[in-house]
Amino acid sequence: MYRTPRVLAPIAACLLAGCGDASLPTGAAEWIWPETAATEAGQPAAYVLLADFELDAAPDEAARLFVTADQEYAVHLNGHQIARGGFRRGDPIHEFQVAHLLRAGANRLTIEVRTPYGDGGALAGIELADGSMPVTTDRTWRFLDTWDPLAVKGAAPAEDGREAGIVRSWGRPPVGRWGRVVRGELARLEPIWRASGPARIVRVSTSPGLDVLPAERSAFRVEFGREVTGVLELEFRPEDRGGERRLTLCRDRDCQRRPLVLTPGRPAWRDSAPRTFDTVVVYGLRELRAVRARS
Repeated sequence: MYRTPRVLAPIAACLLAGCGDASLPTGAAEWIWPETAATEAGQPAAYVLLADFELDAAPDEAARLFVTADQEYAVHLNGHQIARGGFRRGDPIHEFQVAHLLRAGANRLTIEVRTPYGDGGALAGIELADGSMPVTTDRTWRFLDTWDPLAVKGAAPAEDGREAGIVRSWGRPPVGRWGRVVRGELARLEPIWRASGPARIVRVSTSPGLDVLPAERSAFRVEFGREVTGVLELEFRPEDRGGERRLTLCRDRDCQRRPLVLTPGRPAWRDSAPRTFDTVVVYGLRELRAVRARS
């Protein structure tokens, strides 16, 4: 049965009224989301949004990418992973210098988005030094529901071997639960971080933060042996099966549990922000190959 996504009710009135205009700090950028997600509201979901655009020449001055997504995102430009983050109402949306990654001719911008709710929104664009925006999120974008590294790099068409899905637009800001947005300060691109590995990775049947597991499910307790602060990264066998997945982060026995949302076909997951923890419990994966805290 069709379920109305959480974003539809507050957005409907704004769409009818024509909210948003091109004078906004995000220009013509619209909040977008995969069309099929409307039938899956309430369930964890992950997608790759993508758009191709042309430039007459590579910019020799600043070019700024602005981006945010509800709840979490990772953005790539021409195959280069730029950064990751998430949406918090009232916070400025994120901005990054990307002139050195743009090239004359064809360019591809991709945004991997994850949400525990099934529906959400992404807002992004690139602004050149003259104020023009060669790409902004709108109805012309497409999405993939399975990770494809060649498509993300722009080395293969989005429709190569399968059809890219259609997105829907919620409209320009201010819209629904996202309200008005403001541009933020220029941030550094994602660096190559130092990595800390855990002291132990143990398969378990019960652990703090977990119920007793069904026999066919797996859970792993990951002990770092000390308190670490960083971005948690997991590597595992690519997971295409359904089922509940959870992540519990503990700090001195104070544990917080959250859904673990994976992009189908991608053999890795990285958190959207740095956190502090000493123990991690991963529930619902078949095989956990590596765990790191990058700082």
